[in-house]
Amino acid sequence: MTVVIKLGGSLLNLPHLADAVTTVLSQRADQHCLIVAGGGAVADVVREWSRVHPLDDETAHQLAISGMELSRRLLERLLGFRSVASREAAFQTWKYDAAPLLLEVEPFVTAEEAESGLSIPHNWDVTSDSLAGWIATRWPADEFVLLKSIPTPHRISAAGAAVAELVDTYFPQLAPQLPLISWSDLRASARIEPWLMADANEIRTSQMNQNL
Repeated sequence: MTVVIKLGGSLLNLPHLADAVTTVLSQRADQHCLIVAGGGAVADVVREWSRVHPLDDETAHQLAISGMELSRRLLERLLGFRSVASREAAFQTWKYDAAPLLLEVEPFVTAEEAESGLSIPHNWDVTSDSLAGWIATRWPADEFVLLKSIPTPHRISAAGAAVAELVDTYFPQLAPQLPLISWSDLRASARIEPWLMADANEIRTSQMNQNL
């Protein structure tokens, strides 16, 4: 089984980030974990550039993805994990080493959009949350985990979370395509908690085994 884990850019200034990520990954030790790094402060800079300069959506989208690549390189150094740019490279690596991997987002998304003919919108409705979610649908992943700086929004739908600006506005369109969406407040307990399930995207309220 494969778990795509999106590490929010707001967490990159967390002093004990490596330890917190290790705690999260220990809860999915029996699964293949693929980590997608968020853009964080770099994405905020791109937003500011877009307000100041006449940047079209495509240019801003590509610059924001470049920011995610910068975050990935930081995580490489902090966590000591390898990076891959394709499924083939990931599966080949996992044959011999089950350690978590970091995804090179730009080459993967570019190749996936070209080969599948499917694309995610290239505008500010999509942030790294939706981009990582889209990657999880395309991989495909058995679970998608959001690592955030805020508590799990229990009893809130994907649409409600978007209204509350906990996820971006495109995310509710992706959520029903994912079998299980989980959440972890990495600034608190770093415990993975179930959030949404694929069955009509109902909120998961029953007790679940933490290692599902």
